[in-house]
Amino acid sequence: MNQLIEALECWAGRPTWFSPHPSDQQNFRKAVSNVKKLSFTPSTEDIYAAILHHVQDAPVMLGTPSNIESEAMKFAKKIAVKL
Repeated sequence: MNQLIEALECWAGRPTWFSPHPSDQQNFRKAVSNVKKLSFTPSTEDIYAAILHHVQDAPVMLGTPSNIESEAMKFAKKIAVKL
C-alpha cells in the first residue's frame, strides 16, 4: 500500500488534485504512469484508499469538491480503468 501511496503522491498530494487545469491533468497522468510501474495491480478500493490518504487532510481550496469521498472514488475508477 505504501508503494501505491507514493505512486499517487505527485498528483493526490496537491491541494488541486481534483482540478481540470492542465498542470493537474499532467500530474494525474504521471500518477497513472507511476501506478502502472508497480509490481502489482492495485484494486479500485486500494487506489481509493491511497487517494483518501492524501486528500482527507488537504487544505480546502476554492473549487474543492463538497464530497471528497465520491470524487476520490471517481478518480480511483479512472485510474483502475487505465491499468
